[in-house]
Amino acid sequence: MTFRRPANSPFFQMVAAASLFWGSCAVAQAEIFHMASGGTIEGTLLNPDQSPRTTYEVKTDSGTLVLGKTTVRDVVAFSAQLKQYEQFLPRMPDTIEGQFQMARWCDENNLPDKRDFHYNEILKQDPDNEAARKALGYERFQNKWIIREDWMRQQGYVRDGGRWRFPQDIKMKEQESSNEDKQVEWRKQVRIWKSWLKRGGDRAQEAANGLRTVKDPYAGLALVELLDGEDNASIKQLVVEGLSNIKTAQTTMALVNLAANDPNDTVRDLATIGLENRDNQVAVSFLIKQLKSSDNTQVNRAAIVLGRLKHPASVLPLMDALVTTHKFQVTKGGDPGRTNAAFSNQGGGGMSFGQPKAQVIEQDLTNAAVLVALKEILGDQVDFQFNEAGWKTWYANKKIPLTVDMRRDI
Repeated sequence: MTFRRPANSPFFQMVAAASLFWGSCAVAQAEIFHMASGGTIEGTLLNPDQSPRTTYEVKTDSGTLVLGKTTVRDVVAFSAQLKQYEQFLPRMPDTIEGQFQMARWCDENNLPDKRDFHYNEILKQDPDNEAARKALGYERFQNKWIIREDWMRQQGYVRDGGRWRFPQDIKMKEQESSNEDKQVEWRKQVRIWKSWLKRGGDRAQEAANGLRTVKDPYAGLALVELLDGEDNASIKQLVVEGLSNIKTAQTTMALVNLAANDPNDTVRDLATIGLENRDNQVAVSFLIKQLKSSDNTQVNRAAIVLGRLKHPASVLPLMDALVTTHKFQVTKGGDPGRTNAAFSNQGGGGMSFGQPKAQVIEQDLTNAAVLVALKEILGDQVDFQFNEAGWKTWYANKKIPLTVDMRRDI
Protein backbone atom coordinates (compact mmCIF):
# COMPACT_ATOMS: atom_id res chain seq x y z
CA MET A 1 0.00 0.00 0.00
CA THR A 2 1.29 3.45 -0.95
CA PHE A 3 1.96 5.75 1.99
CA ARG A 4 0.70 9.31 1.48
CA ARG A 5 1.68 12.37 3.48
CA PRO A 6 -0.42 15.52 3.73
CA ALA A 7 0.61 18.54 1.65
CA ASN A 8 1.63 20.42 4.78
CA SER A 9 4.21 17.79 5.77
CA PRO A 10 7.79 18.89 6.53
CA PHE A 11 8.93 17.54 3.16
CA PHE A 12 6.58 19.73 1.14
CA GLN A 13 7.42 22.73 3.28
CA MET A 14 11.14 22.06 2.72
CA VAL A 15 10.72 21.75 -1.06
CA ALA A 16 8.64 24.91 -1.21
CA ALA A 17 11.23 26.84 0.77
CA ALA A 18 14.05 25.46 -1.40
CA SER A 19 12.19 26.50 -4.53
CA LEU A 20 12.01 30.06 -3.28
CA PHE A 21 15.67 30.02 -2.27
CA TRP A 22 17.09 28.48 -5.43
CA GLY A 23 14.77 30.52 -7.62
CA SER A 24 16.39 33.69 -6.30
CA CYS A 25 20.02 32.49 -6.53
CA ALA A 26 22.37 32.19 -9.49
CA VAL A 27 23.22 28.68 -10.58
CA ALA A 28 26.26 27.43 -8.73
CA GLN A 29 28.33 24.92 -10.63
CA ALA A 30 30.51 22.16 -9.23
CA GLU A 31 32.21 19.13 -10.73
CA ILE A 32 32.78 15.51 -9.82
CA PHE A 33 36.35 14.39 -10.57
CA HIS A 34 36.59 10.64 -11.20
CA MET A 35 40.08 9.58 -10.30
CA ALA A 36 42.08 7.03 -12.27
CA SER A 37 42.55 5.15 -8.99
CA GLY A 38 38.77 4.73 -8.60
CA GLY A 39 37.85 7.44 -6.07
CA THR A 40 35.91 10.68 -6.62
CA ILE A 41 36.45 14.28 -5.54
CA GLU A 42 33.73 16.94 -5.51
CA GLY A 43 34.71 20.54 -5.98
CA THR A 44 34.93 23.55 -8.31
CA LEU A 45 37.45 23.68 -11.16
CA LEU A 46 39.49 26.89 -10.83
CA ASN A 47 41.38 26.72 -14.13
CA PRO A 48 38.74 25.64 -16.72
CA ASP A 49 40.40 27.53 -19.58
CA GLN A 50 43.84 25.94 -19.29
CA SER A 51 44.99 24.64 -22.68
CA PRO A 52 46.69 22.32 -23.13
CA ARG A 53 45.50 20.71 -19.89
CA THR A 54 48.34 19.82 -17.48
CA THR A 55 46.68 20.11 -14.05
CA TYR A 56 43.27 20.46 -12.41
CA GLU A 57 43.07 23.09 -9.67
CA VAL A 58 40.06 22.09 -7.55
CA LYS A 59 38.48 24.06 -4.72
CA THR A 60 36.88 21.72 -2.16
CA ASP A 61 35.27 22.23 1.22
CA SER A 62 38.60 21.40 2.87
CA GLY A 63 40.81 23.56 0.65
CA THR A 64 42.38 23.70 -2.83
CA LEU A 65 43.89 20.67 -4.50
CA VAL A 66 46.14 20.44 -7.56
CA LEU A 67 45.56 17.21 -9.48
CA GLY A 68 47.81 16.00 -12.28
CA LYS A 69 46.21 15.39 -15.66
CA THR A 70 46.97 11.67 -15.65
CA THR A 71 45.43 11.18 -12.18
CA VAL A 72 41.93 12.27 -13.35
CA ARG A 73 39.93 9.88 -15.52
CA ASP A 74 37.04 12.27 -16.34
CA VAL A 75 35.14 15.27 -15.03
CA VAL A 76 31.35 15.48 -14.68
CA ALA A 77 29.52 18.75 -14.10
CA PHE A 78 27.44 18.65 -10.91
CA SER A 79 25.21 21.66 -10.28
CA ALA A 80 24.15 22.91 -6.89
CA GLN A 81 20.55 22.18 -7.87
CA LEU A 82 21.39 18.56 -8.59
CA LYS A 83 23.13 18.29 -5.23
CA GLN A 84 20.04 19.74 -3.54
CA TYR A 85 17.88 17.25 -5.46
CA GLU A 86 19.97 14.36 -4.12
CA GLN A 87 19.30 15.65 -0.63
CA PHE A 88 15.52 15.92 -1.19
CA LEU A 89 15.00 12.58 -2.94
CA PRO A 90 15.35 10.22 0.09
CA ARG A 91 12.78 12.31 1.98
CA MET A 92 10.19 12.37 -0.81
CA PRO A 93 7.00 10.36 -0.10
CA ASP A 94 6.27 7.87 -2.89
CA THR A 95 2.87 9.33 -3.64
CA ILE A 96 1.38 11.06 -6.66
CA GLU A 97 1.44 14.30 -4.70
CA GLY A 98 5.07 13.81 -3.70
CA GLN A 99 6.11 12.97 -7.27
CA PHE A 100 4.28 16.06 -8.54
CA GLN A 101 6.07 18.28 -6.02
CA MET A 102 9.48 16.95 -7.02
CA ALA A 103 8.67 17.17 -10.75
CA ARG A 104 7.68 20.82 -10.41
CA TRP A 105 10.79 21.60 -8.35
CA CYS A 106 12.99 19.95 -11.01
CA ASP A 107 11.24 21.93 -13.72
CA GLU A 108 11.90 25.20 -11.89
CA ASN A 109 15.55 24.28 -11.32
CA ASN A 110 16.48 23.17 -14.83
CA LEU A 111 16.66 19.42 -14.23
CA PRO A 112 14.55 18.15 -17.18
CA ASP A 113 15.61 14.50 -16.99
CA LYS A 114 14.73 14.30 -13.28
CA ARG A 115 11.45 16.12 -13.96
CA ASP A 116 10.41 13.53 -16.58
CA PHE A 117 11.45 10.70 -14.24
CA HIS A 118 8.97 11.85 -11.60
CA TYR A 119 6.12 12.36 -14.09
CA ASN A 120 6.70 8.83 -15.39
CA GLU A 121 6.61 7.56 -11.81
CA ILE A 122 3.16 9.17 -11.49
CA LEU A 123 2.00 7.28 -14.58
CA LYS A 124 3.06 3.99 -12.97
CA GLN A 125 0.53 4.69 -10.24
CA ASP A 126 -2.08 6.46 -12.40
CA PRO A 127 -1.62 5.71 -16.14
CA ASP A 128 -4.44 8.06 -17.13
CA ASN A 129 -3.23 11.06 -15.11
CA GLU A 130 -3.93 13.97 -17.48
CA ALA A 131 -1.56 16.51 -15.89
CA ALA A 132 1.41 14.13 -16.00
CA ARG A 133 0.59 13.00 -19.52
CA LYS A 134 0.43 16.55 -20.85
CA ALA A 135 3.61 17.53 -18.98
CA LEU A 136 5.41 14.70 -20.81
CA GLY A 137 4.04 15.85 -24.18
CA TYR A 138 1.20 13.38 -24.58
CA GLU A 139 -2.11 14.25 -26.22
CA ARG A 140 -5.39 12.42 -26.73
CA PHE A 141 -5.86 10.85 -30.16
CA GLN A 142 -8.51 8.26 -31.01
CA ASN A 143 -9.08 7.69 -27.31
CA LYS A 144 -5.40 6.95 -26.71
CA TRP A 145 -2.52 8.89 -25.21
CA ILE A 146 0.16 9.49 -27.81
CA ILE A 147 3.28 11.59 -28.18
CA ARG A 148 2.68 13.21 -31.54
CA GLU A 149 6.31 13.10 -32.70
CA ASP A 150 6.58 9.38 -31.95
CA TRP A 151 3.21 8.66 -33.55
CA MET A 152 4.05 10.66 -36.70
CA ARG A 153 7.34 8.80 -37.09
CA GLN A 154 5.54 5.49 -36.71
CA GLN A 155 3.28 6.51 -39.61
CA GLY A 156 6.37 7.14 -41.74
CA TYR A 157 6.54 10.94 -41.48
CA VAL A 158 9.74 12.90 -40.92
CA ARG A 159 10.20 16.46 -39.72
CA ASP A 160 10.88 19.01 -42.46
CA GLY A 161 11.34 22.42 -40.90
CA GLY A 162 8.12 23.10 -39.03
CA ARG A 163 6.03 20.50 -40.87
CA TRP A 164 5.67 16.72 -41.01
CA ARG A 165 6.08 15.19 -44.47
CA PHE A 166 6.59 11.81 -46.06
CA PRO A 167 10.20 11.21 -47.18
CA GLN A 168 9.10 10.87 -50.81
CA ASP A 169 7.41 14.29 -50.62
CA ILE A 170 10.60 15.86 -49.28
CA LYS A 171 12.59 14.19 -52.03
CA MET A 172 10.12 15.49 -54.63
CA LYS A 173 10.31 18.98 -53.13
CA GLU A 174 14.11 18.89 -53.27
CA GLN A 175 13.94 17.66 -56.87
CA GLU A 176 11.54 20.47 -57.80
CA SER A 177 13.88 22.99 -56.20
CA SER A 178 16.80 21.53 -58.14
CA ASN A 179 14.73 21.65 -61.35
CA GLU A 180 13.86 25.30 -60.74
CA ASP A 181 17.53 26.13 -60.27
CA LYS A 182 18.37 24.47 -63.58
CA GLN A 183 15.54 26.33 -65.32
CA VAL A 184 16.81 29.63 -63.91
CA GLU A 185 20.26 28.92 -65.33
CA TRP A 186 18.77 28.16 -68.74
CA ARG A 187 16.74 31.38 -68.66
CA LYS A 188 19.99 33.29 -68.19
CA GLN A 189 21.69 31.42 -71.04
CA VAL A 190 18.77 31.87 -73.45
CA ARG A 191 18.63 35.61 -72.69
CA ILE A 192 22.35 35.83 -73.46
CA TRP A 193 21.84 34.02 -76.77
CA LYS A 194 18.98 36.34 -77.70
CA SER A 195 21.12 39.42 -77.00
CA TRP A 196 23.91 38.02 -79.18
CA LEU A 197 21.44 37.42 -82.02
CA LYS A 198 20.16 40.99 -81.81
CA ARG A 199 23.69 42.43 -81.91
CA GLY A 200 24.90 40.22 -84.78
CA GLY A 201 28.54 39.35 -85.42
CA ASP A 202 30.47 36.18 -84.52
CA ARG A 203 28.52 35.68 -81.31
CA ALA A 204 25.26 35.57 -83.28
CA GLN A 205 26.32 32.35 -85.04
CA GLU A 206 27.26 30.80 -81.70
CA ALA A 207 23.84 31.75 -80.31
CA ALA A 208 22.06 30.33 -83.36
CA ASN A 209 23.87 27.01 -82.97
CA GLY A 210 23.07 26.97 -79.28
CA LEU A 211 19.33 27.50 -79.80
CA ARG A 212 19.20 25.04 -82.69
CA THR A 213 20.93 22.16 -80.91
CA VAL A 214 19.85 22.51 -77.26
CA LYS A 215 18.44 19.22 -75.91
CA ASP A 216 18.31 19.63 -72.13
CA PRO A 217 14.65 19.24 -70.95
CA TYR A 218 15.25 21.98 -68.37
CA ALA A 219 15.81 24.44 -71.22
CA GLY A 220 12.30 23.88 -72.59
CA LEU A 221 10.55 26.47 -70.43
CA ALA A 222 13.17 29.13 -71.23
CA LEU A 223 12.67 28.53 -74.98
CA VAL A 224 8.88 28.76 -74.63
CA GLU A 225 9.22 32.02 -72.71
CA LEU A 226 11.54 33.40 -75.38
CA LEU A 227 8.67 33.15 -77.90
CA ASP A 228 6.48 35.50 -75.86
CA GLY A 229 6.27 38.77 -77.79
CA GLU A 230 8.90 37.69 -80.32
CA ASP A 231 8.05 38.82 -83.88
CA ASN A 232 11.34 38.00 -85.63
CA ALA A 233 10.62 34.96 -87.81
CA SER A 234 14.31 33.98 -88.02
CA ILE A 235 14.64 33.80 -84.24
CA LYS A 236 11.38 31.85 -84.03
CA GLN A 237 12.70 29.30 -86.51
CA LEU A 238 15.79 28.73 -84.35
CA VAL A 239 13.65 28.35 -81.23
CA VAL A 240 11.34 25.88 -83.00
CA GLU A 241 14.35 23.72 -83.90
CA GLY A 242 15.39 23.71 -80.24
CA LEU A 243 11.83 22.94 -79.05
CA SER A 244 11.70 20.02 -81.49
CA ASN A 245 14.67 18.42 -79.68
CA ILE A 246 12.91 18.56 -76.28
CA LYS A 247 9.94 16.25 -75.91
CA THR A 248 7.93 17.58 -72.97
CA ALA A 249 4.28 18.64 -72.56
CA GLN A 250 5.33 22.30 -72.48
CA THR A 251 7.29 22.16 -75.71
CA THR A 252 4.54 20.15 -77.43
CA MET A 253 1.94 22.82 -76.65
CA ALA A 254 4.31 25.56 -77.80
CA LEU A 255 4.86 23.75 -81.11
CA VAL A 256 1.16 23.12 -81.76
CA ASN A 257 0.35 26.78 -81.12
CA LEU A 258 3.00 27.81 -83.61
CA ALA A 259 1.96 25.16 -86.14
CA ALA A 260 -1.67 26.26 -86.08
CA ASN A 261 -1.47 29.99 -85.47
CA ASP A 262 1.85 31.56 -86.42
CA PRO A 263 1.56 33.98 -89.38
CA ASN A 264 4.86 32.79 -90.91
CA ASP A 265 4.60 29.78 -93.25
CA THR A 266 8.12 28.52 -92.50
CA VAL A 267 7.59 28.69 -88.74
CA ARG A 268 4.32 26.76 -89.07
CA ASP A 269 5.98 24.12 -91.23
CA LEU A 270 8.96 23.64 -88.88
CA ALA A 271 6.65 23.38 -85.87
CA THR A 272 4.56 20.74 -87.65
CA ILE A 273 7.70 18.71 -88.39
CA GLY A 274 8.53 18.91 -84.69
CA LEU A 275 5.09 17.51 -83.84
CA GLU A 276 5.43 14.65 -86.34
CA ASN A 277 8.44 13.28 -84.49
CA ARG A 278 6.88 12.89 -81.03
CA ASP A 279 3.82 11.63 -79.19
CA ASN A 280 1.29 14.17 -80.44
CA GLN A 281 -2.00 13.07 -78.84
CA VAL A 282 -2.22 16.31 -76.83
CA ALA A 283 -1.50 18.33 -79.97
CA VAL A 284 -4.20 16.47 -81.92
CA SER A 285 -6.77 17.19 -79.19
CA PHE A 286 -5.89 20.89 -79.34
CA LEU A 287 -6.17 20.99 -83.14
CA ILE A 288 -9.55 19.20 -83.12
CA LYS A 289 -10.88 21.99 -80.90
CA GLN A 290 -9.46 24.51 -83.36
CA LEU A 291 -11.68 23.00 -86.07
CA LYS A 292 -14.65 24.56 -84.26
CA SER A 293 -13.14 28.03 -84.28
CA SER A 294 -15.27 30.98 -85.39
CA ASP A 295 -12.27 32.06 -87.48
CA ASN A 296 -12.31 30.17 -90.78
CA THR A 297 -8.57 30.72 -91.22
CA GLN A 298 -7.86 28.88 -87.95
CA VAL A 299 -10.08 26.00 -89.06
CA ASN A 300 -8.09 25.48 -92.23
CA ARG A 301 -4.67 25.89 -90.58
CA ALA A 302 -5.60 23.32 -87.93
CA ALA A 303 -6.72 20.95 -90.69
CA ILE A 304 -3.40 21.29 -92.54
CA VAL A 305 -1.49 20.20 -89.41
CA LEU A 306 -3.92 17.33 -88.72
CA GLY A 307 -3.41 16.12 -92.26
CA ARG A 308 0.33 15.96 -91.63
CA LEU A 309 -0.02 14.19 -88.28
CA LYS A 310 -2.48 11.60 -89.69
CA HIS A 311 -3.98 10.67 -86.34
CA PRO A 312 -7.11 8.47 -86.72
CA ALA A 313 -8.91 10.39 -83.95
CA SER A 314 -9.12 13.41 -86.26
CA VAL A 315 -11.05 11.72 -89.10
CA LEU A 316 -14.63 12.29 -87.87
CA PRO A 317 -13.93 15.85 -86.57
CA LEU A 318 -12.49 16.69 -90.00
CA MET A 319 -15.64 15.38 -91.68
CA ASP A 320 -17.69 17.63 -89.41
CA ALA A 321 -15.51 20.59 -90.45
CA LEU A 322 -15.82 20.16 -94.23
CA VAL A 323 -18.46 22.87 -94.23
CA THR A 324 -18.63 25.31 -91.32
CA THR A 325 -21.07 28.08 -90.57
CA HIS A 326 -19.71 31.52 -89.74
CA LYS A 327 -21.28 34.82 -88.84
CA PHE A 328 -20.55 38.08 -90.61
CA GLN A 329 -21.50 41.60 -89.73
CA VAL A 330 -22.60 43.56 -92.77
CA THR A 331 -24.09 47.00 -93.40
CA LYS A 332 -26.98 47.55 -95.80
CA GLY A 333 -26.23 49.97 -98.57
CA GLY A 334 -22.56 49.08 -98.70
CA ASP A 335 -20.81 47.72 -101.75
CA PRO A 336 -22.42 44.42 -102.80
CA GLY A 337 -20.53 41.39 -101.50
CA ARG A 338 -18.15 43.48 -99.46
CA THR A 339 -17.75 42.66 -95.76
CA ASN A 340 -14.75 43.97 -93.90
CA ALA A 341 -15.63 42.50 -90.53
CA ALA A 342 -13.81 39.46 -89.11
CA PHE A 343 -15.63 36.24 -88.31
CA SER A 344 -17.53 36.56 -85.05
CA ASN A 345 -19.77 34.47 -82.83
CA GLN A 346 -21.44 37.61 -81.51
CA GLY A 347 -24.33 39.31 -83.28
CA GLY A 348 -25.48 42.88 -83.61
CA GLY A 349 -23.57 46.08 -83.22
CA GLY A 350 -23.80 49.33 -81.35
CA MET A 351 -26.52 51.90 -82.05
CA SER A 352 -25.72 54.41 -84.75
CA PHE A 353 -27.58 57.51 -85.92
CA GLY A 354 -27.78 58.61 -89.51
CA GLN A 355 -26.07 55.44 -90.80
CA PRO A 356 -27.46 52.12 -92.05
CA LYS A 357 -27.89 49.60 -89.23
CA ALA A 358 -25.39 46.71 -89.19
CA GLN A 359 -26.79 43.20 -89.51
CA VAL A 360 -25.38 39.78 -88.70
CA ILE A 361 -25.71 37.10 -91.33
CA GLU A 362 -24.71 33.44 -91.31
CA GLN A 363 -22.89 31.84 -94.20
CA ASP A 364 -21.70 28.29 -94.84
CA LEU A 365 -18.10 28.04 -96.03
CA THR A 366 -16.38 25.05 -97.60
CA ASN A 367 -12.92 24.36 -96.21
CA ALA A 368 -10.50 23.13 -98.87
CA ALA A 369 -7.71 22.39 -96.39
CA VAL A 370 -10.06 20.10 -94.44
CA LEU A 371 -10.82 18.10 -97.58
CA VAL A 372 -7.11 17.76 -98.36
CA ALA A 373 -6.40 16.61 -94.80
CA LEU A 374 -9.10 13.91 -95.01
CA LYS A 375 -7.62 12.53 -98.22
CA GLU A 376 -4.10 12.53 -96.73
CA ILE A 377 -5.25 10.58 -93.68
CA LEU A 378 -7.58 8.08 -95.38
CA GLY A 379 -5.43 7.51 -98.44
CA ASP A 380 -8.32 5.94 -100.38
CA GLN A 381 -9.31 6.59 -103.98
CA VAL A 382 -12.58 8.21 -103.02
CA ASP A 383 -13.64 11.82 -103.03
CA PHE A 384 -17.02 12.93 -101.77
CA GLN A 385 -15.92 16.55 -101.93
CA PHE A 386 -17.77 18.52 -99.25
CA ASN A 387 -20.59 16.00 -98.81
CA GLU A 388 -20.33 15.29 -95.11
CA ALA A 389 -23.04 12.58 -95.14
CA GLY A 390 -21.35 10.80 -98.04
CA TRP A 391 -18.00 10.72 -96.26
CA LYS A 392 -19.53 9.41 -93.01
CA THR A 393 -21.55 6.70 -94.75
CA TRP A 394 -18.50 5.50 -96.66
CA TYR A 395 -16.38 5.55 -93.48
CA ALA A 396 -18.98 3.57 -91.52
CA ASN A 397 -19.22 0.92 -94.24
CA LYS A 398 -15.45 0.74 -94.48
CA LYS A 399 -15.23 -0.14 -90.81
CA ILE A 400 -18.02 -2.82 -90.97
CA PRO A 401 -17.76 -5.81 -93.38
CA LEU A 402 -20.11 -5.31 -96.35
CA THR A 403 -20.94 -9.04 -96.74
CA VAL A 404 -22.07 -10.65 -93.55
CA ASP A 405 -23.78 -14.06 -93.69
CA MET A 406 -26.57 -13.78 -91.15
CA ARG A 407 -27.81 -17.40 -91.79
CA ARG A 408 -27.16 -20.16 -89.30
CA ASP A 409 -26.11 -23.67 -90.18
CA ILE A 410 -29.06 -26.06 -89.93
